[in-house]
Amino acid sequence: MENHFQINKAVFFFLILPIALFFASCSQSAPEVASTDYSVIFDYNDEKTLPQARLSVFALSASDVRRYQKIKITNFETGYTWETDVIDILEANEQQWAGCTNLKAPENEVLPCGQYELTYYNADEKECTVVLDVQYDLAFYNVVLSALSDVMTKKNGIEKIAIYDKEHILIYFGERTQELKSTRDIWIKYRDAGFYQIIWYSRDGTVICIEPEKLVVPESENE
Repeated sequence: MENHFQINKAVFFFLILPIALFFASCSQSAPEVASTDYSVIFDYNDEKTLPQARLSVFALSASDVRRYQKIKITNFETGYTWETDVIDILEANEQQWAGCTNLKAPENEVLPCGQYELTYYNADEKECTVVLDVQYDLAFYNVVLSALSDVMTKKNGIEKIAIYDKEHILIYFGERTQELKSTRDIWIKYRDAGFYQIIWYSRDGTVICIEPEKLVVPESENE
């Protein structure tokens, strides 16, 4: 089963992630991959609770991703294994990416750092295995929303804004410029805007923090 990405919420998860090279071991006529991205995404639901973390992994494919049928991900140190036939696919600029954006650790545990083995299977069970080294700052598990801006600023993080229309289709993703500081500012520039989110990226791209969605209110001068 495949999830084809449209221009929606999922796209910005890996728009500016750095590309990491990896070792690939592929059987004949198997899926072919050239590079991979990863990030740990921290989702905030409200001001008081700590964020929930998930791992996002993607591979740039040199073969037709429409033939991919299954992905298996294993962490070498813990033995944690995820296996799914729900494959997220992005096709843009004549490139094809395939991966998962929602890999979670067992309850009350963190996503382990270290090496992960990713195995891609196509429709006839041919496979390609890649080894990815995941490293990120575990301190983000303890950062509440009210402290996020200060923490990211001190770490030279990158602030972005995603603006959606009332159907939750992404209409802008990019720098949060001065003209996009308040909800009224957003409405003036994008009259069909319905919601927005602030997204913080760590400088090395290994961590993405996604703030709760907020309404675009024309009368409001606040964030």
